[in-house]
Amino acid sequence: MMIATARTRMLLERGQSTRLTGAAAAHLASAAGTLWVTIDNDPRDIVLEAGDGFDVASEAPLLVEALGGPAVLELRPAAEVIAVGVL
Repeated sequence: MMIATARTRMLLERGQSTRLTGAAAAHLASAAGTLWVTIDNDPRDIVLEAGDGFDVASEAPLLVEALGGPAVLELRPAAEVIAVGVL
C-alpha cells in the first residue's frame, strides 16, 4: 500500500507488520501499544512503547511490527516534533 501524506496513523494488529520506504526525516511514534522497528542493514532493534518515538535518519527501508497486541503507528515530518524543556 502506498501512503503519500505528511501525517499518517496506521493500526497494526498483533504480529502484523508494515514495510516503510522513503521514511528518512520522518518522526515515527507509537500512539498506542508496542512497536518493534528494524532498519535494513542496521544492527539495532528499536522498541517503542506508547508515547515513544524517534526520528528516522536512514534512507534504508524499515519494518515495523506490533508486539503483544494492537498498536498504532504514527508518522509525521520530524520538523513537526517540538521539544519542550523545563527550565
